[in-house]
Amino acid sequence: MTDSAMTDRSRAFAPLLDAPWRDRDTDRAVAWNPEAPADTAWRSLASLHAAIGAWQATLAANADTPCGSCGWVLSTPDPMAFCAALIAAWERGDRVILPADTRPATLEALDADSAGRLGDLPGALTASPGAHAPSWGELAPQRVAVTLYTSGSTGEPQRLDKTFAQLDAELAMHAALWPLDARLVLSQVSHQHIYGLLFGILRPLCERAPFAADACRYPETLHAWLSRWQAQTRREAVLISAPPTLERLPETLDWPAVGGILSGIHSSGAPLAFDAAAHAERLLGCAVREVYGSSETGGIAWRIQQRDTRWTPLPGVDVRADDDQQLWLRTPWLPEPAAWTAQADRVVIEAQCFQLLGRTDRIAKVGGKRVSLTAFDHALGALPGVRRAHCLALPRRDGRLGAVVALDPETIPHTHEARRALIRRLRDALAPRFENAVLPRYWRFVEHWPSDAQGKLGAACLARLFADLDDPRAPRWLDDVADGPNRAHLTLEVPERLAYLDGHFDDQPVVPGVVMVRWALHAARDRLGCHGICRDMTRVKFPLLLLPGERAVLALETTPQATSTRLRFTLTSQRGVHATGTLTLVAPEESSHA
Repeated sequence: MTDSAMTDRSRAFAPLLDAPWRDRDTDRAVAWNPEAPADTAWRSLASLHAAIGAWQATLAANADTPCGSCGWVLSTPDPMAFCAALIAAWERGDRVILPADTRPATLEALDADSAGRLGDLPGALTASPGAHAPSWGELAPQRVAVTLYTSGSTGEPQRLDKTFAQLDAELAMHAALWPLDARLVLSQVSHQHIYGLLFGILRPLCERAPFAADACRYPETLHAWLSRWQAQTRREAVLISAPPTLERLPETLDWPAVGGILSGIHSSGAPLAFDAAAHAERLLGCAVREVYGSSETGGIAWRIQQRDTRWTPLPGVDVRADDDQQLWLRTPWLPEPAAWTAQADRVVIEAQCFQLLGRTDRIAKVGGKRVSLTAFDHALGALPGVRRAHCLALPRRDGRLGAVVALDPETIPHTHEARRALIRRLRDALAPRFENAVLPRYWRFVEHWPSDAQGKLGAACLARLFADLDDPRAPRWLDDVADGPNRAHLTLEVPERLAYLDGHFDDQPVVPGVVMVRWALHAARDRLGCHGICRDMTRVKFPLLLLPGERAVLALETTPQATSTRLRFTLTSQRGVHATGTLTLVAPEESSHA
């Protein structure tokens, strides 16, 4: 694309440093509320101004230091509230800290670097009530706008400071390459991470395009919103998504009824499987444009797999490979734009594009021997029935290797005997290339690749996959899918050394029924936010014994009542139903009066 063409296409773009939210046209629509009636669905710039003023009143009343020297930890899933709090801090001259997750240990580590918490965090401040006019400051190019923390695969967060100049350069490139042209932006990813922040919040603001006032988490929600958008406006929309969501689009929804509404789909966080990209394009009627990059580097390259599996560097990004095929790049959105920076990726440069070969920095020491985890990944991934593999050293297990292996459905083991036979076959296949002492010891077999909202197999996912090693009461977690706010399906496996097997029974260990109920309660709390005390149980049955090594799916469905919540659960394996029933959960104070 020529410079003149890019300039023509970016005329609607207002630089971040120009603070486009200060627009005097306060009637202009900023966000669309898909759950509201058509005549009240729009959120105007005036309402954003009011929210900014309310947040600024809160910040002024709670800052221990003058404007311009505070950092605030911000986390809320509400796009409008997030946007207002972010701008309120920026206009005061303050910095915003975006945590990688909301675990207590993560937040406690960030508190020392901040003046307080904002949003939906424990102990967080909320916007002040009443009318408060916003005040405008100055956005200096080299001032730190946001501080992010990468989750990575090691569990050790890395601090990243992004200046306004860095964000502005990347936003301008996106606007020139893929202009929104006033299309609605629907986001399925978190704005707490750089991809969601840029594509879901800052791009719409800078390009004067509306964004959805809520996150579009489920396929059913996406379908419903596209239908409402089509009925209300007959205009196009752009979807900001990630591999986990696109890979699991159900065939059962009437996608042709909303065909043609999406004019663009972006996916980032991890490479999308070729079949998944084709699946999403067929159902949604629009090609998926993948963006490759990282929190550290920002965007690096893009592709549409059905046209070319190679990656094309983004405008302004220069790439090269050294003699070891390691990727080097320089971009305008790094702290030193003119400097070549080495990446932990191996590539093959082909004309102006490149192919990704894998990582270079995955070296572990197992039993005193240095091994390449990438070599293990590739060796396992090349075996029959294996779609993908990821090996890692487990520090709490003397550095022994764990392996996460995605298998073809027909290869998935469902019993203890099948699991042992598969492990033996995989180890035998690896033995000619690797010493026996360094072979993976702990195996997790999955059908769908586990990943977080950003499409990454990060520290949180890995911790869940191997959590049973440290908690002998827990099942092996292998997968879960939320089918809406009140339903979820979890794939579990019974560990052979489960603590509850002791005494049940000597000749044939089985999982006690009360343990299956306990697992259902814990899963409902963790995955559906269903807290409370079990007041009573009805129609609880255990038709089949659940055995060690058996693989099963736990289906959960909650129904809110006036003073309680009904939890329906079913635990099923290939052999049949092992447990089913309905639990009534009440708040602790309700239980005390029962």
